[in-house]
Amino acid sequence: MHSNLKGQPALLHAVRKLEKLNLDQFEVYLQRKNSLKIESKNQQIDSLTRAEDVGLSIRVIQDKRKGFSFTTSLEKAAIENAVDSAVEVAQYVQPDEFNELFQLSSSVYPEVDSFDAKGVAVPLEQKIALAKQLETACKSADKRITGVRSAALGETLYEVHMLDSGGDLVQYKTTLFTAGITCKAEEGGDSQMGDEFAFSNYLDNLQIAQTGKLAAQWATELLGAKPVATMQCPAVFRNSVVAGLLDFLSSSFSAENIDKGRSMLAKKQGQRIFSENITIVDDGLLPGGIATSPFDAEGVPSAKTVLIENGFLMNSLYDTYYAKKMGTEPTGNSSRGIKAPPSISTTNIYLQQGRKNPEQLLEGLKKSILITDLMGIHTANPVTGDFSLGASGILIEKGKPVGPIRGFAVAGNVLDLFLNTSEVGNDLRFFGNVGAPSILVGKISVSGA
Repeated sequence: MHSNLKGQPALLHAVRKLEKLNLDQFEVYLQRKNSLKIESKNQQIDSLTRAEDVGLSIRVIQDKRKGFSFTTSLEKAAIENAVDSAVEVAQYVQPDEFNELFQLSSSVYPEVDSFDAKGVAVPLEQKIALAKQLETACKSADKRITGVRSAALGETLYEVHMLDSGGDLVQYKTTLFTAGITCKAEEGGDSQMGDEFAFSNYLDNLQIAQTGKLAAQWATELLGAKPVATMQCPAVFRNSVVAGLLDFLSSSFSAENIDKGRSMLAKKQGQRIFSENITIVDDGLLPGGIATSPFDAEGVPSAKTVLIENGFLMNSLYDTYYAKKMGTEPTGNSSRGIKAPPSISTTNIYLQQGRKNPEQLLEGLKKSILITDLMGIHTANPVTGDFSLGASGILIEKGKPVGPIRGFAVAGNVLDLFLNTSEVGNDLRFFGNVGAPSILVGKISVSGA
């Protein structure tokens, strides 16, 4: 079983020690991340950092007792201590009939193409030039942009190696390139901030100019914003806001949260809970997705899971433990770092787009609001979905923008928003691992001046 560990001395050393302990099951997980970050300010390099994070974690099962330990050192002594610690932990925890490690040999793994060797090889000078280009693109987009707080180009090389007690090894590596910028706009004594973020597995696909231009757009669109009166009206929620709402909702799809009564979706399986316009998908194999990989943190093959289909709650997200407990199959939705065992998480989760563009969503609305920001969505009630949040946006009359508004609050319920979604836009976009289009909601409560 050791021939496939050539070039992985840390894994080999851990496995050799674990094999001597006659455990029921064990797993060794090695993760390495190399990162580069370049920040430009006033066309000068404000910061340039490189970092490497590496670590190894161990899980063991003995008599239905699970032990976990980790080390951020790959020295032999540190690895041996981590093995001993995992075994010791297992001796003291309570046995659980559902404790079981996934067998890597039971699966065929999909191929995922997300490593950009060409992008990694691009000289540092050219990457510095891209960071400066990002800053220039923002400043030149609008004369009201008076400063750039930060313009950063990032590069991450990430690799995972996982081996189980059956001697099976799975591994992959990926690259991620990012561009992020925050800028300031000023006009008539008013000032506003705007930010934008883009990512790609391939450097050539990273949209530097568009990222700078959008940051300027978001900073300038609320200049001169005025208060708005208290009212009830239809509202279009911009895709970035919808992504925040979906991100907040996403933990409710976790089988663990459902089992422990921490989910808004508990006991609603198979029921229609949202508008028929709403379909929500989790896809660990999505091309270009920030969370795309051939397998999850337990070695389960990544997959596509339809969570909401035309408003009906169809599926939940399972790891190995909760799949066994609930008599189903894991969905490939475990995630982990090095310092904690795997837990259920979304991969690339998104709300499926519709057919109308954002402008068409506004057509025919006598008086409405385009919500461009909801502040503090994470403070909403995670069990009921109730919220009351500060917001900003654009006042719409007869389907046309009238002017920016701010200083108002929107109260409601996340589940009700998706239930009352009458139209879904065609502007699906991913913000990290969460994707969403704009949506039109029939009525919201606005608390204004």
